[in-house]
Amino acid sequence: MNMRKCISIILLLLLTSVLMLGCNKQTNTKENEEITESKLVNGKYDPPVTITTGRGLNTGDVKFKNDEDIHNNVHNKWAKEALGIEIKYDWIVADEGDQFNNKIRLSLSANEPLPDVMLIGDRQLASDLIESGLVQPIDEAIEKYATPRIKKLFEDFPQGFATSTVDGKRYGIPRYSGGNGSDSVLWIRQDWLDKLNLKGPETLEDVEKIMDAFVHQDPDGNGKDDTIGVTLAMKYNLATWMADGSWIFGAYGDYLPKHWSLGDDGKLVYGSIQPSIKQGLAKLNEWFEKGYLDREVGILDEEKAIESFVAGKSGIAAAPPWAADWPLPDLLQNNPEAVIKAYPMPSGPDGNIGRKGEGYLTGAFLFNKDFKHLDAFFKYYDAIYGYLLGESEYFENGMHEGYDYVMKDGKPVYDKDEIPGGWVNPGKYNLLGDIPDAPFLMYDLLKQFHRKEKKPETAYENILVARGDLWLESAAIITDQNEHRIENLFTGPPTKTQQSKGEFLDKMQMKVFSEIVYGKAPLSDFDKFVEEWKAGGGDKITEEVNEWYKSVNGE
Repeated sequence: MNMRKCISIILLLLLTSVLMLGCNKQTNTKENEEITESKLVNGKYDPPVTITTGRGLNTGDVKFKNDEDIHNNVHNKWAKEALGIEIKYDWIVADEGDQFNNKIRLSLSANEPLPDVMLIGDRQLASDLIESGLVQPIDEAIEKYATPRIKKLFEDFPQGFATSTVDGKRYGIPRYSGGNGSDSVLWIRQDWLDKLNLKGPETLEDVEKIMDAFVHQDPDGNGKDDTIGVTLAMKYNLATWMADGSWIFGAYGDYLPKHWSLGDDGKLVYGSIQPSIKQGLAKLNEWFEKGYLDREVGILDEEKAIESFVAGKSGIAAAPPWAADWPLPDLLQNNPEAVIKAYPMPSGPDGNIGRKGEGYLTGAFLFNKDFKHLDAFFKYYDAIYGYLLGESEYFENGMHEGYDYVMKDGKPVYDKDEIPGGWVNPGKYNLLGDIPDAPFLMYDLLKQFHRKEKKPETAYENILVARGDLWLESAAIITDQNEHRIENLFTGPPTKTQQSKGEFLDKMQMKVFSEIVYGKAPLSDFDKFVEEWKAGGGDKITEEVNEWYKSVNGE
């Protein structure tokens, strides 16, 4: 080896050693910074801890004021000033569904960095993230950082971890639903009932009499034969979140389309193939033939379907109590004389009542494997959750003054009309997407307020009452009928056969159901569908679903 080449090698080795020392120094510095950042000083992080996330932002659901946006708003300022937590959004997409999921999947395929915290509602995507190894288990963090009230919430509703537990390890913090928060009542045009001298329904037969009058007796008084009996969405599923038809099937049995329920043998069975579903389809066909349904019911999704009710062309729609905020007020804007009233779900021929029951969670928070500040996340979560219970040290009068309350003469006022610039929900700005729910808490409180069994005491309770009588009365109805909830008990990621055969089976089901309702196929085609569903992969799916059910129930 000549001298020049030897010197070059020595210089290269020296340069490499210097670079490695620099990298080690950078890594150690970063680790030291993270250790420093994770320490609390007088109850807040100093310097502030940054938590990044991504967001599906539906502008119809999230309202801003004072020239704010999701990046710069009153809540983010509070989090930094009170907790020393800076919330940053790596990206924003237009909705929490497909666009959000696609953005995460694109990041996965492109090997791009994931946000620190991700609210994942899609079960398959959650499963894929866990399998990728890019998110971290959180059992140790729960034990170390969760406060007693958060641990109690998790202990009371362990179902919330079913979708994000793999091999006994929990990966996701549940974002709990209201438990019954999206269960439906029947919203009926009370002014039409009064005009036609009709009483509210108690049975399915009563509903039919009302619909017949709504269709044939010109309840809107325009002299035209242009009204329908009931608004239904049938494009994707007849048991859904708005323009819901679950109550029709629930009148005949304890099974719903596309729901997995316990059978007589204690195993999960697929609702769509149960005999009572056939009875529900027969009834829907009868209603279609009599003109009670929209002629295009088979292609209407939830938001498109509800338009007939909001436009004043339909007399009945099943939707949750929150419909009192949206979209039902649009009906009153279109027709200020309209009167809406909530009614319980009717009973069927044998006295059966059933409705779609909301699951226990709307998603799970998953955490980037490199995220070092789970302590900060739990501190933030506890501060917001404490507000729900009336125990937070930060929100004595409400979330943020001038948004969900205003101070007058030294006292908080929750009347929406008294808040300059209008009422908005600042909970929608937070890292969790909204005020975290505890299943069944809110509607139970609303029922007590409606029945005058309890007076609101906390800021959260006063804001609930300010939502108005429609909210309170409909929530009381929901709570009274909780025993009739029919939940989907399969909450795991799609099984292997569902992934390969599920789309085909769903399309087959909706085609057969739609043709039966429209009268294009005989009712006997339901029996053929059942056999084809089983032979086409349904039996295997049922086996796999029950294997999952055993695993999450410790069997």
